[in-house]
Amino acid sequence: MLFSSTFLFSAPFVFGYIEDFSRKVTVPDTSSKVQKKAIKMDKKITALELSEKMGNGINLGNTLEAYRGWSGTTKRKPEYYEQLWGQPVTSPEIMKAYKAAGFDSVRIPVAWTNMMNYEKKDYVINPAYLDRVETVVNYALDAGLYVIINDHWDGQWWGLFGSENKEYRNMAIDMYKSIWTQVAVRFKNYDERLIFEGANEELGNRLNDDTALTKGKKGVLSEFEKYDAVNKINQCFVDLIRSTGGNNKYRFLLIPGYDTDITATTVSDFKMPQDSVKNRLFVSVHYYTPSTYCIINEDVSWGKNKTSWGTKSDYKLMDNYFAKMKTFVDAGYGVIIGEYGVARQKNGQQKDGMEAWLSNVIANCDKYNYVPMLWDCNTFFRKTEPLGFSDPKIAEIYSK
Repeated sequence: MLFSSTFLFSAPFVFGYIEDFSRKVTVPDTSSKVQKKAIKMDKKITALELSEKMGNGINLGNTLEAYRGWSGTTKRKPEYYEQLWGQPVTSPEIMKAYKAAGFDSVRIPVAWTNMMNYEKKDYVINPAYLDRVETVVNYALDAGLYVIINDHWDGQWWGLFGSENKEYRNMAIDMYKSIWTQVAVRFKNYDERLIFEGANEELGNRLNDDTALTKGKKGVLSEFEKYDAVNKINQCFVDLIRSTGGNNKYRFLLIPGYDTDITATTVSDFKMPQDSVKNRLFVSVHYYTPSTYCIINEDVSWGKNKTSWGTKSDYKLMDNYFAKMKTFVDAGYGVIIGEYGVARQKNGQQKDGMEAWLSNVIANCDKYNYVPMLWDCNTFFRKTEPLGFSDPKIAEIYSK
């Protein structure tokens, strides 16, 4: 049985770089063999109400989104890819440990092309990979966690959207619709505890990135066209998911902001998509500010490693950033801080003020009803025995 679907964008780009929005995709029926009947869904709860239930969240980082590489094999077992970036195979105990530590939600990043030969225009996800993701999702749901799944970096195939080559642009459209059709059909019977996120940080400047196929040639979209592309891809995402039926007609959807950057997302060029149902959309941004404190652990060409945080100006900077997102809440959209965190020093030691930085992120999210999702790759929270936070002071922040 095949599942066929057609999706439209509202209009072509002014300069015509991405124009064929009516392309049809036909993919296998990926319906779940685990959840064959629809779970009763709460159709009345709003995104702002769900935000309160989702509480503090954490990322299952560097796990299901660990990538095979541009020339890597697609024929291994799913657990092989899950461990490529040094993480353990996910277990039910990990999800239970998240819940016990004070988390109420988990974001599960996924690289769907690990078991897809997209380089040869084959956009069918190996069923074993869908099975594995569904298994991990159910580990989380069974542990009492709300769950977000996305398409996360994924070898940066997204750069095909910005190519000057029409064939590559059409490949991007076909692959995007194929991935999300297969994922949506697989999970259409799950209830509101499962949220789909349309991308990670790719919708923005990265639409011009080099890819496995463009081989060193970056995309050509202008700033205006990148915003236009982001808005149209996000609209396609909403229309596509709704069209797959089942509980997807009402599923909460997480819309990636432009580069998931707060400043770039809170300008008028970024538009939230139209939806056929009310109050079921979230917007996602990430917070790693200042980057010299949060991201780097030694001096680099673009910045000097900042080893401490906590001055009045530090607090003011963070507070001002978080206040910007309130306009989305005021408009009825949920806000999810999909990633935040602080890199350790090169020697493995925590940076001064890390607990204060984390605590103030959470305080701002409590103030504005945002959902914070800690980015973690076994750095804060051990996914191996003994499961849990390695630092009792950080553990205390999340147990409150």
